[in-house]
Amino acid sequence: MNSRKLAILTTLAAILALGEFGSAIMIWQENYPGSLPWGAVVFAVFFLAATWLLRRGRATAGTVFAGLLCLLEVVEFPSWAKHNALDWTYQTTFALVALAGLIAAITVLADRIRHRAAA
Repeated sequence: MNSRKLAILTTLAAILALGEFGSAIMIWQENYPGSLPWGAVVFAVFFLAATWLLRRGRATAGTVFAGLLCLLEVVEFPSWAKHNALDWTYQTTFALVALAGLIAAITVLADRIRHRAAA
Protein backbone atom coordinates (compact mmCIF):
# COMPACT_ATOMS: atom_id res chain seq x y z
CA MET A 1 0.00 0.00 0.00
CA ASN A 2 1.18 3.51 -0.70
CA SER A 3 2.36 4.94 2.60
CA ARG A 4 2.33 8.49 1.16
CA LYS A 5 -1.45 8.39 0.70
CA LEU A 6 -1.84 7.02 4.21
CA ALA A 7 0.36 9.81 5.57
CA ILE A 8 -1.77 12.40 3.76
CA LEU A 9 -4.94 10.93 5.26
CA THR A 10 -3.36 10.90 8.72
CA THR A 11 -2.36 14.55 8.35
CA LEU A 12 -5.84 15.54 7.18
CA ALA A 13 -7.45 13.71 10.11
CA ALA A 14 -5.15 15.55 12.53
CA ILE A 15 -5.96 18.89 10.87
CA LEU A 16 -9.68 18.14 11.13
CA ALA A 17 -9.27 17.32 14.83
CA LEU A 18 -7.61 20.69 15.40
CA GLY A 19 -10.31 22.35 13.32
CA GLU A 20 -13.02 20.80 15.45
CA PHE A 21 -11.36 22.09 18.62
CA GLY A 22 -11.20 25.53 17.02
CA SER A 23 -14.83 25.23 16.03
CA ALA A 24 -15.78 24.34 19.60
CA ILE A 25 -14.03 27.46 20.86
CA MET A 26 -15.79 29.63 18.26
CA ILE A 27 -19.20 28.11 19.09
CA TRP A 28 -18.58 28.61 22.80
CA GLN A 29 -17.55 32.26 22.32
CA GLU A 30 -20.48 33.10 20.05
CA ASN A 31 -22.93 31.51 22.49
CA TYR A 32 -25.84 31.47 20.07
CA PRO A 33 -29.11 29.88 21.21
CA GLY A 34 -29.08 26.18 20.50
CA SER A 35 -25.33 26.07 19.92
CA LEU A 36 -23.55 22.95 21.10
CA PRO A 37 -19.78 23.34 21.55
CA TRP A 38 -19.49 19.89 23.13
CA GLY A 39 -20.56 18.31 19.86
CA ALA A 40 -17.48 19.76 18.18
CA VAL A 41 -15.31 18.49 21.04
CA VAL A 42 -16.72 14.99 20.58
CA PHE A 43 -15.93 15.10 16.86
CA ALA A 44 -12.43 16.37 17.64
CA VAL A 45 -11.89 13.35 19.88
CA PHE A 46 -13.23 11.08 17.12
CA PHE A 47 -10.81 12.59 14.60
CA LEU A 48 -7.98 12.17 17.11
CA ALA A 49 -8.97 8.52 17.51
CA ALA A 50 -8.89 8.06 13.73
CA THR A 51 -5.48 9.73 13.60
CA TRP A 52 -4.24 7.46 16.38
CA LEU A 53 -5.51 4.36 14.56
CA LEU A 54 -3.78 5.44 11.36
CA ARG A 55 -0.51 6.20 13.17
CA ARG A 56 -0.57 2.84 14.99
CA GLY A 57 -0.78 0.92 11.73
CA ARG A 58 -4.48 0.07 11.89
CA ALA A 59 -4.88 1.34 8.33
CA THR A 60 -8.23 -0.19 7.46
CA ALA A 61 -9.99 0.70 10.71
CA GLY A 62 -8.51 4.21 10.79
CA THR A 63 -9.28 4.83 7.13
CA VAL A 64 -12.90 3.71 7.42
CA PHE A 65 -13.41 5.71 10.62
CA ALA A 66 -11.79 8.86 9.20
CA GLY A 67 -13.71 8.44 5.93
CA LEU A 68 -17.06 8.15 7.70
CA LEU A 69 -16.32 11.21 9.83
CA CYS A 70 -15.29 13.20 6.74
CA LEU A 71 -18.41 12.05 4.90
CA LEU A 72 -20.58 13.20 7.81
CA GLU A 73 -18.83 16.59 7.85
CA VAL A 74 -19.32 17.08 4.09
CA VAL A 75 -22.98 16.03 4.20
CA GLU A 76 -23.76 18.22 7.22
CA PHE A 77 -21.96 21.32 5.89
CA PRO A 78 -25.07 22.93 4.33
CA SER A 79 -26.95 22.72 7.64
CA TRP A 80 -24.28 24.48 9.74
CA ALA A 81 -25.37 27.92 10.98
CA LYS A 82 -23.31 30.66 9.35
CA HIS A 83 -23.70 33.99 11.11
CA ASN A 84 -20.90 36.09 9.63
CA ALA A 85 -18.03 36.13 7.15
CA LEU A 86 -15.70 34.36 9.58
CA ASP A 87 -18.19 31.50 9.93
CA TRP A 88 -18.53 31.23 6.15
CA THR A 89 -14.77 31.21 5.61
CA TYR A 90 -13.94 28.83 8.43
CA GLN A 91 -16.73 26.38 7.68
CA THR A 92 -16.15 26.34 3.93
CA THR A 93 -12.44 25.72 4.44
CA PHE A 94 -13.25 23.00 6.97
CA ALA A 95 -15.69 21.34 4.56
CA LEU A 96 -13.10 21.40 1.77
CA VAL A 97 -10.51 19.76 4.03
CA ALA A 98 -13.12 17.15 5.00
CA LEU A 99 -13.82 16.55 1.30
CA ALA A 100 -10.08 16.08 0.72
CA GLY A 101 -10.04 13.65 3.65
CA LEU A 102 -12.95 11.71 2.15
CA ILE A 103 -11.16 11.49 -1.20
CA ALA A 104 -7.96 10.39 0.56
CA ALA A 105 -9.84 7.72 2.52
CA ILE A 106 -11.44 6.35 -0.65
CA THR A 107 -8.05 6.33 -2.37
CA VAL A 108 -6.36 4.50 0.51
CA LEU A 109 -9.14 1.89 0.64
CA ALA A 110 -9.05 1.42 -3.14
CA ASP A 111 -5.27 0.90 -3.02
CA ARG A 112 -5.67 -1.58 -0.20
CA ILE A 113 -8.30 -3.56 -2.12
CA ARG A 114 -6.22 -3.44 -5.29
CA HIS A 115 -3.15 -4.62 -3.36
CA ARG A 116 -5.07 -7.59 -1.89
CA ALA A 117 -6.47 -8.53 -5.30
CA ALA A 118 -2.96 -8.55 -6.83
CA ALA A 119 -1.55 -10.75 -4.06
